[in-house]
Amino acid sequence: MADTYDVVIAGAGHNALIVGCYLAKAGVRTLIVERSDRAGGSVATRELTGPGFKQDVCSVSHSLIMGNPLIRNDELQLLGKYGLTYNHPERISALLFDDGTVLEFWSDLDRTAASIAKISPKDADNYRRFVETVDRTLDMLVMGMFSVPPDPGTQAMMMNASPEGQELMRLQAISAWDLICEWIEHPKVRIALARYASETMMDPFDNGTGFGFYLILPYMYKFGLGIAVGGSGALADALVRCFEDHGGTIRLNAQVERILLENQAARGLVLEGGEVIRAEKAVVAGLHVAQVFPHMVEGAELPPGFLHRIDVLKYAALQPMTVHLALKEPARFTVGQGIDDFYWVETGHADVDAFAQGFQELKRGIPRDDFAIYVQQFRADPTRVPEGMAQLHIYAFVPLDLKDGGREKWDEIGAEWANRFIENLRKIAPNVTEENILGKHFMTPLDITRYNTSLVNGDIQHLGFYSWQLGGNRPVPGWGQYRMPIDRLYLTAGSTHPGGGVTGGPGRNAAQVIFEDLGLDFDAVTS
Repeated sequence: MADTYDVVIAGAGHNALIVGCYLAKAGVRTLIVERSDRAGGSVATRELTGPGFKQDVCSVSHSLIMGNPLIRNDELQLLGKYGLTYNHPERISALLFDDGTVLEFWSDLDRTAASIAKISPKDADNYRRFVETVDRTLDMLVMGMFSVPPDPGTQAMMMNASPEGQELMRLQAISAWDLICEWIEHPKVRIALARYASETMMDPFDNGTGFGFYLILPYMYKFGLGIAVGGSGALADALVRCFEDHGGTIRLNAQVERILLENQAARGLVLEGGEVIRAEKAVVAGLHVAQVFPHMVEGAELPPGFLHRIDVLKYAALQPMTVHLALKEPARFTVGQGIDDFYWVETGHADVDAFAQGFQELKRGIPRDDFAIYVQQFRADPTRVPEGMAQLHIYAFVPLDLKDGGREKWDEIGAEWANRFIENLRKIAPNVTEENILGKHFMTPLDITRYNTSLVNGDIQHLGFYSWQLGGNRPVPGWGQYRMPIDRLYLTAGSTHPGGGVTGGPGRNAAQVIFEDLGLDFDAVTS
């Protein structure tokens, strides 16, 4: 006889866990099924380079979830009861240009502006005005992130009803570079801001990317960077404790093969090997939309054009490669002054043409070793390393599909490229010698897709942050409100609004929809 629950959830990424926590807190009998041996998906921390060195496998900072009522109001008591703690470093990032100059970003707007002023006094004022302008609409935008989005037509009508909304519509259409150039004059400052715009693995010169950049820096000043103490996986661990404390059940090492359909409605999950788990009220897929449709719902009657819209989804232009290092002593940067303590150090081009050319080559499948970020999580959280030691996480921009050899080629050249990124690091931090390195671990973009199969085509945001794939258009037009075109089937995770990264928005928003359909009071659970 099949096990039966009220709700069953496929996948245990952080958004699926959030859905499960709200349901369990409301007394709904909920099961989460996960193929891996641990819950959390890309919100994960492992000792990849040796005992005592805690490395974030994918996500490193949780800045976007800081504005989510889940955290702001501690709706699930993750902070107050289940052990989750965040630090917010003052020294956020330092960009080392290839001509030797440095631009620093601090959690304090005044100190950031002072650093910009060393390059361009005028742009220091321009940058301040930009942040202050965005800040006036930020509360409205944050509310939109953590609410169920209207359908695209309604959203367009709402935005067109005010000058502020009309401006946001324009920003959605233009490129991040266009937006930056409207505010900033100096090429180096423009490039520094464009590097922030590219962190979602997007080419900032592509049209339809302006809105993503509009938010990122003002949001950070308002809510902080959000570094989870103990590692990114601490969020997943707190969610698991919350879920199980409220009676929820998690099954690990269990691969979901398909969604059980009866009379064109979702009735449960079928696991690899044929085991059936039934759901009396709803099924939630905490997966990529392209994983679910059509492979997990064969035989379902889907709306005309639905599968075509999934087939033509546009993924991010770039993909990441990571290299983790365990160090005897911290990296000492010889370029710039006093930047050793910055959480995030990166190299950048001083010339706009060289900067733009790099993105073009990456998009054509040509790997480069000059687009890398060096993340020092232990600077914000000393618990990540044994006392007196250090770590470093190289986060590089590369193509998944190589022009020479395709994605499978990464299995041959991964170690070579990991060493190239380490050699480049030594140019600015020469003490990162082989004697200083206690352990190393790398993941190519192909390895990352294998680690988390929901990162289809290596897209860490699930879908590219292009204007036509935002809000109610995410994952596809007509189905952007978490209900799927199969009765009792819901979707969460990065394919849905507000997107990938550690926002918790897809989880909390999907929970609101499910609560409404089940006749439950969401406010009663969150108050």
